[in-house]
Amino acid sequence: MASDKPQAEAMAVHHEDIIHHNVVGEERLDPHIRDDHGDPHRAALEDIDGTKKVTKSTWAAVFFLGFTFQPALTFTILCCFPILGPISLELQGNTNNANWMASGWSLAGSVSFAIAGQLSDYFGRRYILLFGQALLILGHLVGATAYSVNQGIAAMVLLGFGTGTTFVLYPGISELLPNKHRSLGLAWTEMNILPFTTFGPLIARALLKNATWRWVYILGVITAVISFVGTAIFYIPPTKPLRDITRRQLMAELDYVGIVLYTAGLTLLLFGLGRGGVSAPWKSAQVLVPLILGAVVFSLTFFWDFYGPVKRPLFPLRLFRKMRDYTSLLVIIFVTGLVYFSMTALIPTQISDMFTSDPIRAGLYNIPGGFGGAAGGAIIGSFMAKIKHVHLQLVFGIAMQTLFAGLFALATPDRLGMTIAFQLLANIPFSWITLICYVTASLNVPQRDLGLALGLIGTFRFLGGAIGTTIFDTILNNKAQTDIPPRVLQFVEPLHFPASKIPGLVTALSDQDASALSTYSQAVIDAGVQGMRWGYSDAYRITWIASIPFGIIATLIAVGVPDVSPYFTSHTAVTMEKERLDGRHQHVDVEGEQKGMALV
Repeated sequence: MASDKPQAEAMAVHHEDIIHHNVVGEERLDPHIRDDHGDPHRAALEDIDGTKKVTKSTWAAVFFLGFTFQPALTFTILCCFPILGPISLELQGNTNNANWMASGWSLAGSVSFAIAGQLSDYFGRRYILLFGQALLILGHLVGATAYSVNQGIAAMVLLGFGTGTTFVLYPGISELLPNKHRSLGLAWTEMNILPFTTFGPLIARALLKNATWRWVYILGVITAVISFVGTAIFYIPPTKPLRDITRRQLMAELDYVGIVLYTAGLTLLLFGLGRGGVSAPWKSAQVLVPLILGAVVFSLTFFWDFYGPVKRPLFPLRLFRKMRDYTSLLVIIFVTGLVYFSMTALIPTQISDMFTSDPIRAGLYNIPGGFGGAAGGAIIGSFMAKIKHVHLQLVFGIAMQTLFAGLFALATPDRLGMTIAFQLLANIPFSWITLICYVTASLNVPQRDLGLALGLIGTFRFLGGAIGTTIFDTILNNKAQTDIPPRVLQFVEPLHFPASKIPGLVTALSDQDASALSTYSQAVIDAGVQGMRWGYSDAYRITWIASIPFGIIATLIAVGVPDVSPYFTSHTAVTMEKERLDGRHQHVDVEGEQKGMALV
């Protein structure tokens, strides 16, 4: 009987330990995951993996995770966004609701990033990522076969969900590499697409002019398949991160109410913003009702998650309480996403509206912006750990984006060179800022919350893009309606063109209606084009000035973010279950380890 006592005590301790670790945030992790016990800073400073080398299979996995940016970003925001107007004109003869292709992508990405990040912490990142890549394949197929703007919107929504889901690659790359290489691994995702982001708008416009815009989606399908296959072969992280709770229990504990509130609130809010001053007056019920209702429902999401009876909230209060270490990063990435995605959508349009109607030439003018958008993260981001003083890098990057986005207000039809230079300088900081936020968050939150924390970074990044695209597009459209007619009159008045015919001329020039334009002389058309360009210049100036206050707020918040440079050590959080290229299986005696830990 005496010999049975130690065994009984061990079993009792083990049982008690499992019950204790069934608490959210304290579950037992898969042995391939190093548990930092809620203190990532201590784990980093212990430098427990100082002699471990990154394997070939890990680098192969990192490559294909980064390659996923091709179908997720290159052939969506960098190729599709610049030609949304022409796509809409071909599909329905006007640009009505074309902005919802961009907003739908951003909205879907914002929702799915939060959900996917949390699910990957619970169910493993591998299958979540593969599901997202499958959505990218489907979304590009729908886009390639679209014959209406509604189908185009559906395609972009699918692509947004796919993009947000596949962005679990951020925690995936971060946890596979030593802390000191995390910035390098994330910078690789930007480097991997640098040539394509540089020439993306040009490629899109060349396909539009010489073949069909559908090739943008076809190339998206091809790259999505490549990333799916490569990921399936090489990326094999732990498939059951939490060992003491079943998948069925996890599904029952998810925050379904929060997801519904968040999605419904944001959709209503953006719907109201998109209609305001465009299809309905700002004071009308058609605008005010969705705006107010959306704001209320969206706010209820946080009230429910912070104080409601939900076990695994979409927006957990425990993370939001980390004001300087984490919450400040959400505000910063929201603001920088608000400005950057607006620039991505508006700058190509601004170049076409103000400088040239030739799609190839417009594509050439967009090259500096595309290069800057990836170069900041790929080049500067790769040296983040070497430069150190990460908090100062963050302040400088936001200030730089704010300055040069605001300086776009000086762009006029006779300042092409200056406009292109500002385009480059305004785009450089975004991916750099994004990598800083991801790396900083990854070093400040516990490993068991990594997917959720980085998922929320992505959520607020896309949320800022969705709201920013809607806000600035609304400002631009409202200003263009009032600023263009007087400018056109100014240019055609010396030709004795009657003021009463200005609305018809503006409509004909905007729609490029050949039959309507044939009723005007070439001199009137040329003068009208110049008036349109200067009218757009006036409208864009107000739009870019409106971006400045957001950047100032983000810069001030960045001053308070702590420096994470001391945590760039050799600590590695996760090892893969199977190494394809190294020909070995990472076997761990899970049951034995659990028993050993229970006895400690």
